[in-house]
Amino acid sequence: MTPPKLVAQIRTYEELEGAQGREVFFRPQRYRAPDLLPLRGEVLLSAGGVLEVYPLHDVSQNGVAFEWPAGRPPLSVGDHLAELSVRFDGYENYRGEGRVGSVRDVGGATVVGVSFEGLLLQVDEILHLRSIKQFSNSRASAQAPWRAPGHERFKVLVSELQLFMQDAEEQFGRLEENLPWHVLHGDSNPTSPARTALMDQIRAGFASDVVRLTEEIDAAVRSAPPAHNAALIDWSRRHLHQFFMQAPSMHRAFQKPFGYPGDYEVMRFIYERPFEGQTLFAKAISLAFDQTRAARAVRHRKDLVKRKMRELIESRRGPLRILSIAAGPAQELYELLQEGEDLPKGLEIVLFEQDKGALAYAYRRLRPIVDARWSRQVKLVYLHESIKRLLRDSQLFTPVGPFDLIYSVGMFDYLRPATAVQLARTFEAQLAPGGAALIANMVPENPSRWYMEHHLEWNLIYRSHADLLEIGTRAAPHARLQILEEESGVNPFLEIFRE
Repeated sequence: MTPPKLVAQIRTYEELEGAQGREVFFRPQRYRAPDLLPLRGEVLLSAGGVLEVYPLHDVSQNGVAFEWPAGRPPLSVGDHLAELSVRFDGYENYRGEGRVGSVRDVGGATVVGVSFEGLLLQVDEILHLRSIKQFSNSRASAQAPWRAPGHERFKVLVSELQLFMQDAEEQFGRLEENLPWHVLHGDSNPTSPARTALMDQIRAGFASDVVRLTEEIDAAVRSAPPAHNAALIDWSRRHLHQFFMQAPSMHRAFQKPFGYPGDYEVMRFIYERPFEGQTLFAKAISLAFDQTRAARAVRHRKDLVKRKMRELIESRRGPLRILSIAAGPAQELYELLQEGEDLPKGLEIVLFEQDKGALAYAYRRLRPIVDARWSRQVKLVYLHESIKRLLRDSQLFTPVGPFDLIYSVGMFDYLRPATAVQLARTFEAQLAPGGAALIANMVPENPSRWYMEHHLEWNLIYRSHADLLEIGTRAAPHARLQILEEESGVNPFLEIFRE
């Protein structure tokens, strides 16, 4: 095998070339005062027993130049200076005799150049002093971004979770060495008893502990004033970010390749792929994330919507129109069509989504089921449009409406109150008589807020039950309103029922 070619050929000492032109005649490098900052250089002269200090202009190994003040008796070329010293920040680098070699005007100031006689100045020492001073200044000016007064319980809990994670990573690493590939990296729907036992053990042990500890941290940070937020986020990330980011679901939510954290791929992790990662520890972190209240709420709200669709289908038994807003992977529709035993003829489902990738994924999953089982009963319409158009155009769905059910499970968490009211009003206007709109929004009590905000930059607009009802009242003052709870208790729905 031919060895790789070196980028630069190595040459022998004899082949090295020297300087050319004026560089042949070596002169010590001269450093100007600004080059040596933050060091402050000065020249001291003794005249008649009085020590006088002058600002340094430049310096080299064999000489120094300094500013000569106006009004003083001038120095002349050839003058001998019996006692001269050069100092930087109080450290003396030269003391001895000197001889004036030049007197020149620089920018309106008189600069005197002096050659050292006998000794040479140690320029390397000056450069070392400069490095030390630069380091000292950077340390003094740098503010520890993680420092916030108080919050001892929060800091202790975060530090303890860090130690817990470090120990767990080592323990999972040892276990991983003793398990075969199919147990560690087999199909997401495990058929291996060992893989099933492994996931059950992690859920009951490590994942349960992580969820408990993160909820304790969330409770501890709730009382922190907004001014301390950035410091506490930095504290969290210094201790724990490296562990959380090993879970592909959390890493994607943090990186936001589509510009927002809860894209359809993140939802797929929550719905279908809870045990992902390059190492067993990474998989355990993924499973812990999957067990948090926020992730459970995603699955439970999907189940609530699916139940409402089944109730609607069973109660009506006639043609129905359903609209899914920001449909994402459409997991609830996939399960409804997959599990359904009898669907009414004339069931039309419109999926609205601004992400083409999400629509393509939903199409890829739903189309084969409809073609195989429900080609005569079900019609799917995939509507690709922007959220901006959705918010501005109240007639966007008129050509495909009215609807018996409209639902939005993950969008109102990002809408300001006025925008939320406007969109809820659009939903109510597009309902058929007897139709209902379901609007989900997480509540402030969500115990997953700490890791979502500190580690995923996943910031929601949380709303209480009263806030949701106010949106409904303002949007649809004549409609019947009620709050529906999903099982986790942190992602309720506002139901707007049009009489």
